[in-house]
Amino acid sequence: MVNEGRNLEERDGTLEQQSATPVDASAPAPPAIPTDPSISTHPSVLAHPSVSAHPSVSAHPSVSAHPSVSAHPSVSAHPSVSFHPSVSANPSGSAFPSTFAHPGDLTQPSSSGREDLSTIKVSRRRWAVVLVFSCYSMCNAFQWIQYGSINNIFKYFYGVSAFAIDWLSMVYMLTYIPLLLPVAWLLEKFGLRNIALMGSALNCLGAWVKLGSLKPHLFPVTVLGQVICSVAQVFILGMPSRIASVWFGANEVSTACSIAVFGNQVGIAIGFLVPPVLVPNSKDKDKLAYHISIMFYIIAAVATLLFILVIIVFKEKPKHPPSRAQSLSYSLVPETSYLNPIIRLFKNLNFKLLIITYGLNTGAFYALSTLLNRMVILHFPGEEVNAGRIGLTIVIAGMFGAMISGIWLDRSKTYK
Repeated sequence: MVNEGRNLEERDGTLEQQSATPVDASAPAPPAIPTDPSISTHPSVLAHPSVSAHPSVSAHPSVSAHPSVSAHPSVSAHPSVSFHPSVSANPSGSAFPSTFAHPGDLTQPSSSGREDLSTIKVSRRRWAVVLVFSCYSMCNAFQWIQYGSINNIFKYFYGVSAFAIDWLSMVYMLTYIPLLLPVAWLLEKFGLRNIALMGSALNCLGAWVKLGSLKPHLFPVTVLGQVICSVAQVFILGMPSRIASVWFGANEVSTACSIAVFGNQVGIAIGFLVPPVLVPNSKDKDKLAYHISIMFYIIAAVATLLFILVIIVFKEKPKHPPSRAQSLSYSLVPETSYLNPIIRLFKNLNFKLLIITYGLNTGAFYALSTLLNRMVILHFPGEEVNAGRIGLTIVIAGMFGAMISGIWLDRSKTYK
């Protein structure tokens, strides 16, 4: 490395002399430039390969050389002088007062690279994070529709009305409305990992509570388990955009958000398809209890495994910010008032139009999903499996639309 540095210095010096002096074979060699013996090169100064240093140029420990700055042999660096990246030194140039800085004003680099927010780098863990989230969102969505997809069977097993079974689906929407803003505040207050743990834990707890409702007279227990799962849903649905912005690069945000939402749609699709297969229509309640227990045990085991994976995989944020926007957000002071941003949003016409159009679309989908089994069975008795297939078709079409839209938005940025 030392020999290479010397060769570079000699070559740079030769090029600079040739550019500054006319070519004349008889001309005498230029006199050597005197050096100040009081100026020395400190061993802690690192020279970038693109920076050439002449023997007469010295660097003080408090002076850092930027890769884009080159020092000419005729320019000497005084210990009290630092070169800013935007300042270029040439033989005819002189240092203005604005280029001087005291050693105490310079920021020393951190010994550990963890606090270096200037490094923009995406983490490989990001795909594991979004995949685990997508899976436990899928598990929660399955539990939402598992009753509605075989409404007539649960109605007979528990001896309740069809409307009571419908409430096991509608309770998800009922809890979401009052808990949305408080949970959004908790997400800002306690961070991504804590909210992910809370949502996954509640989803797991609700699945195990339902295992205590395998008798026809224990309908209130299954209601309790479903209410717990509906609260977990509030901790889940607000996270896709946050995960995408915190963990993914600027060109991956929309795709990551689509993948996160994709899991929820897959869960609904499985919730339409699997329960009619696992729990066939039968007039024997003991047989029904056996088949229902198989479904409840499977979902409880999956929810438990996903909760463990959340504990292992989920981190608050990556080591390095994945985008310039995230790098800037780390240094910004968060707004103390939580209501002010909400008030500003509801004063925004575009936001209000988006709420109305998205609400109409989502409301129609949830209503159709909840009542699909009753609508089909009314006209086609005994067709629970085909009712599930109809719901599966609806969801798969939406899943493809979500994925295509996410990829298109990342490429075109045509959000409107």
